Amino acid sequence: MAQEFKQNFITRSLTGLGITLPVFLIIFLENDYVFVAFLSLITGLSVFEWFKNSSNNSFIADSIIISLFALLTALYSDKFLFYIIVFTSVFWLLFCISLATKSYTKLSFISFENIYLRTLIPIGFFGSGVFLISQDSFLSFSNYYLMLIIIFNSAISDSSAYLVGSFFGKNSLLKEISPNKTLEGFLGGISGSAIFGLLLVCFFELSPLLILILVIGSIFAFTGDYFFSFLKRQSGIKDTGSMLPGHGGILDRMDSHFSATPAITLLIIILL
Repeated sequence: MAQEFKQNFITRSLTGLGITLPVFLIIFLENDYVFVAFLSLITGLSVFEWFKNSSNNSFIADSIIISLFALLTALYSDKFLFYIIVFTSVFWLLFCISLATKSYTKLSFISFENIYLRTLIPIGFFGSGVFLISQDSFLSFSNYYLMLIIIFNSAISDSSAYLVGSFFGKNSLLKEISPNKTLEGFLGGISGSAIFGLLLVCFFELSPLLILILVIGSIFAFTGDYFFSFLKRQSGIKDTGSMLPGHGGILDRMDSHFSATPAITLLIIILL
């Protein structure tokens, strides 16, 4: 067990490092075209991977939805992206409530066959990133670094939950969806985000509200994680792909980011 954990942790860490370095470079460049191209790549790969796991291969419908999104973004930009962020955040909030009330079993529309979900969920992440870099700074530094904080928060929450759950996890949470996720891991993930937020507030003299925003973001990160676990369980698969060693596919790695990013973005807009 210890050897398996060590090997898996090393693999996940190396893959994570390989992903993190390009993200750092893209953020530090602060070039809108490079950043949008990067988000477009992630969105495209995510839609394609979802497409591969679906028997409802309606390429034309997907193309129409994505083309319509691109057109509306070009025409109405900030206003349309804001509505996308709100709509996506509401979706994640409702799914979070369904987890808390254990009513998710009634959500029969959640499947790889749903062409609307497979475009809406990646587009919510894409729209949040594009919206942020198009706005004046919400904090004392560039919104590019704010985007980095949002991404890091989900990664820190995920890693903290993995480590705490692996060593101390005893009480399963929603084991019918994901038996390996525990209450201790959940609390560890929230604690990781709280500590991350506290360090940012102390070192950069930011609003203490940021700690609350990142903690709520951690909860939404768990929501996205459970959503994709539920989605895979519905389809009887372990991973959505094999592109990223130790993580699985793009969707396996992006699950928490897809839910937390629009939610945190909306909270930043409202509270900061």
